[in-house]
Amino acid sequence: MSRVHRVQNRQTNDRVGYCLDILDLFLSKAAAGRPKDREFCSALLKYGYLSPEDAIDKIPIMPIGEEDQKRLLSRIRRWAKP
Repeated sequence: MSRVHRVQNRQTNDRVGYCLDILDLFLSKAAAGRPKDREFCSALLKYGYLSPEDAIDKIPIMPIGEEDQKRLLSRIRRWAKP
């Protein structure tokens, strides 16, 4: 819960919603690695919503195996190239 954002306003009819932190959303989509995820993640990087370094720094704490972490690192580096 410490990494989600609470949303409650007139547009939500004063209901409470919780949204993933942008970095967590990026990492989950980058780990999935589908074509639509690549487009989404590339756009997040291109428009500066997060830096590749921030994402790369979080990879070691992700609950995935070492080989998957290596693939994810390579994927993020590849997507971050201009």
